Amino acid sequence: MTIASLPQLPLVCLKTADFKDTQEVVKGKNTIIDFWTTKCTRCPDALDKFDDMAKDPKYENVQFVSICCDKLDGARDIIERDEDLRWQNVNHYFMNQKDKEEAKKILGFKSVPFYVVLDEDGSIQQKGNSKSIDFGEVPGVVRPEPESRRMPSFTEEKKDDDEFAIDFQLDFSHQKHEPVLEDRVFCLDDDF
Repeated sequence: MTIASLPQLPLVCLKTADFKDTQEVVKGKNTIIDFWTTKCTRCPDALDKFDDMAKDPKYENVQFVSICCDKLDGARDIIERDEDLRWQNVNHYFMNQKDKEEAKKILGFKSVPFYVVLDEDGSIQQKGNSKSIDFGEVPGVVRPEPESRRMPSFTEEKKDDDEFAIDFQLDFSHQKHEPVLEDRVFCLDDDF
């Protein structure tokens, strides 16, 4: 179900310092955006989980984007901690305070981390905190093939030159076997 479209708001890429906008970043890609701030104590742990999701093969067709909404230098310090880039499977951007307020108003968020799930057309499919997002229902998620039912196996055995015996076997081991209920009497309570 589509909720709305992502507003076009300016961003700065924290890796390249290029100026982009939100629609340009998500165009043509199934995307999950994580809005966060440097003051948020839960946000680094949430970004750890976000990065782990981005590594998971079932999300290979999904782009992961983080947008820091308060301090550009603070975001860089957190992301580039210990001489190594943290959360390397996530694309990191910065949004200034004025644009954050606009995003909050349009998207309806009051706290971070806040997630927005978009399809490849840039339409919002889900938005909210981690408890309100169904990450298994993100557009582009690779779903495992359903377990197919076992087919009967046939084996051929040559008896003579012109005669074949076919052994047909069915495997019902995947089905539950209910006990036979013989000689049982069922009584209903008066209140039933």
